[in-house]
Amino acid sequence: MKSISRTLIMLVLASIIAFGLTGCAKETIVATVNSEKVSEPLYRIFLWSTQRGLESILPDIWDVDPIEGKTPEEFAKERALKSITYYVAVKQKAEEAGINKLTKEEKSAIKESAKNYVETNKEFVTNYGIKQKDYEKFLEYGKLEEKVVSQLGGTYIPNEEELKEAMKVLEEEGEFTSSATITHVLIKNKDEQGNTLPSDKDAEAKKRAEDVLNQALNGEDLTILARKYSEDAAVSTNDGQYTFKKGEMEESLEEVVFNEAKIGAVYPKLIETSMGYEIVKVEELNDMDEVTMKEAAIRKIQQDFVNHELSELSATYKVEKTESYENIHIMNLGEES
Repeated sequence: MKSISRTLIMLVLASIIAFGLTGCAKETIVATVNSEKVSEPLYRIFLWSTQRGLESILPDIWDVDPIEGKTPEEFAKERALKSITYYVAVKQKAEEAGINKLTKEEKSAIKESAKNYVETNKEFVTNYGIKQKDYEKFLEYGKLEEKVVSQLGGTYIPNEEELKEAMKVLEEEGEFTSSATITHVLIKNKDEQGNTLPSDKDAEAKKRAEDVLNQALNGEDLTILARKYSEDAAVSTNDGQYTFKKGEMEESLEEVVFNEAKIGAVYPKLIETSMGYEIVKVEELNDMDEVTMKEAAIRKIQQDFVNHELSELSATYKVEKTESYENIHIMNLGEES
């Protein structure tokens, strides 16, 4: 009897020691890109982003015929992995150029955005074991890309022929249209079917919107107010900020943004749209004159130059998938809260 008890004690102690050594389950690696290990949570973030992008172009994409010889799911998974490979190249270029260190302000902004994302997408992050640090890494890649494009792109000066061609392409694509960047808070006065709420509920929504507007006019940061109050589903990823071209938004909103509001100031009235009541601040307004068009063309040429350089570099990388990669599948939209 004593020997059995001793055996049980030793087994319990062994399990405690094992847990203490590992701390928790070892992070699952789905691929290695140029010796950099890609964790499953990070890969799922890239896959989720790819998935939503494809669905925005073709909502029934998962039911279509093979794409480039692959099933839609295989195609999406490969696109996500290529995106990661591209960003590993971004990281390498940033290190080579000595611009891979983020400032305290950049780190703080990334941490805040990642925290907000995790808090507002609880079902998604819980189901797939995604932690704040995973989303921080995702955002860090994006910030490094900004730095690389700015530094490397600035070294490439296009000639007149390239400039004319780029301007022609941008004009054909409708890029030479005035655009605006705004931060907004939406308080809905519609139900899920798009019907206006009963008068008492509508009045409550308007009152909430007026309260938010007053806070903004009294100096509260509209980005923080958007995170806290906005009922726009995209606020978790864009912090209430949108960039759009003239003609893409509702007339009531565009009239204010392009003709009435002051840049950098919260518009002092509520704007009623088909979605509800909007509190708006115009962050930037781009009117397309010839100088602005040339600047846009130069940015496109420089961006294309850097993208080409990074794509060529990433194509040289050795990419190895693990067995865990094969077990990952497309996620349902309902899995994101």
